[in-house]
Amino acid sequence: MDINHIFQEEGIRLLKELGWYGSIVVQYSENFDKKIFEEVKEYGEREGLKIYTGVKIRAQSPKELVRYVKKFRNKVDVILVEGGDLKINRQALELHDVDILSTPELNRRDSGLDHVLARLGSTHRVAIELNFKQLLIKKNPYERARLLWAFRRNMRLAKKFDTPVVLSSGAESIYDIKSPYDLRSFLNTLTEDPVYSKTVMEFPYKIAEYRSYLRRDNVIRYGVEVVEK
Repeated sequence: MDINHIFQEEGIRLLKELGWYGSIVVQYSENFDKKIFEEVKEYGEREGLKIYTGVKIRAQSPKELVRYVKKFRNKVDVILVEGGDLKINRQALELHDVDILSTPELNRRDSGLDHVLARLGSTHRVAIELNFKQLLIKKNPYERARLLWAFRRNMRLAKKFDTPVVLSSGAESIYDIKSPYDLRSFLNTLTEDPVYSKTVMEFPYKIAEYRSYLRRDNVIRYGVEVVEK
């Protein structure tokens, strides 16, 4: 399952043709529009592609982040937090209601994670995102090499502490869309472990299904449901 910003019917059709069985479609918190999700879900039903909704939060402070998470938790399936600032990275990894810390290395010289933060992600089951689009937009070879280093380092930390990892295309147009086979091949070059790569590729679906389940009207919490006689 891919994580992207594809809202057009043409893009949904292409995702299906390339072999994806589902898509987590993400809006930024500052531009959130429920009607857009309704339209994308209609496209998905038409093309036979399972659509889950997500919002990516950009916050200036931990306090603002907590407020946004509370605001959107019951409105979407998946909550992502744009990282980069260490305080934001840490706060995101400490919140059970956050699903994915996106781009923890954004605008940094380091990878944005250390062993303490990796443990927090493991404890609270917050996944670390590797955003393929960020790699593509780097024009400077040095910057690309630095980002690849950050990806590898974060994956090593995540694997060591059993922290979830997801790989997203981060596509914003049909020209950014990649097939699952392309992303899996890229992941194999990073991990050199096909079994672990398979786990990473499957995790977005597990997150989306878990959160979708919790949003059902008859579910009080995981494993506790109201059953009508």
